[in-house]
Amino acid sequence: MAGSTTVVATERRPAATVRPQRRRSVRRLVLERLAAVAFLLPTLALIGVFSYYPAVRAGVTAFTRWDGFNPPVWVGVQNFTQAFGDPDFLRSAVNVAIWTLFGVPLAMVPSFVVAELIFRLRSDRAQFVWRAVFVAPLIIPPVVSILIWQFLYGPNGPINTVLHSVGLGELARSWIADPKFALWALIFLGFPWVSSFNVLIFYSGLKAIPREVIEASALEGAGRFRQLVHIELPLIAGQWKLLLVLSIIGVTQNLTVPLLLTNGGPGNATLTPVLYMYQRAIDYGQYGFGMAVGTLLFVVVLALSIINMRVLRTRS
Repeated sequence: MAGSTTVVATERRPAATVRPQRRRSVRRLVLERLAAVAFLLPTLALIGVFSYYPAVRAGVTAFTRWDGFNPPVWVGVQNFTQAFGDPDFLRSAVNVAIWTLFGVPLAMVPSFVVAELIFRLRSDRAQFVWRAVFVAPLIIPPVVSILIWQFLYGPNGPINTVLHSVGLGELARSWIADPKFALWALIFLGFPWVSSFNVLIFYSGLKAIPREVIEASALEGAGRFRQLVHIELPLIAGQWKLLLVLSIIGVTQNLTVPLLLTNGGPGNATLTPVLYMYQRAIDYGQYGFGMAVGTLLFVVVLALSIINMRVLRTRS
């Protein structure tokens, strides 16, 4: 029998399509990035027109003498030297330093205590209810709250009424009209100093801590205080850093409270750099000088923010 030859047919597969697939991937990536840029451009344009351009323009105007009507006249650093030589500006700087030293802790510590107490509630429903209770004040306009405190601090207000009723009438006074107490009255305004925004930030940080970590520490014998010090505070350091920077900026740029309650008085006892800038620019028409004060505030706030972020980053 003659030998037979077996032919094995092999299936031919199509050539690899790596390059077309890669091209499609690159094209899709480019289109996604272009779409992202297209969505961002309107927002960036608005920010540039209404934020960055005015800021740059203010920085340039700070080196000029300008009354808002006539063409600005270049004066170099004269506005800055004039500010540092003005006793009113120096007094405002001291006032805002005192306000920052005492006001920032008041804005943060009570809010953290409330957030911690809410976080420690075992019932989710109870946490929701109390969170809503402390968030509700956000709907009240700040001006309304300030005017309420103006009534409380008045000569015939509830504070003095209570002092008279308990036999401490000699302590009663017009709190925001007394040079010795006016600044402290503004600093301690807002009792019990619980900020709804700060409570939400702290609470969200605490809720982000894995429950297993806290339960494991409890099994190891850690009490609530040790959990607070060694687990919760380190893990929400980012929230502390954020609120510290925002609180410093808020106190430094606080205009509404002294403007509505005291207008910087009595005797510049409650004058702040922002109010000083406002008075010089709006009341006296010294817009170039006002821009110079605003530039100084920007530099100071930026420096404090960078220092705080670096210090907290090193500790963490």
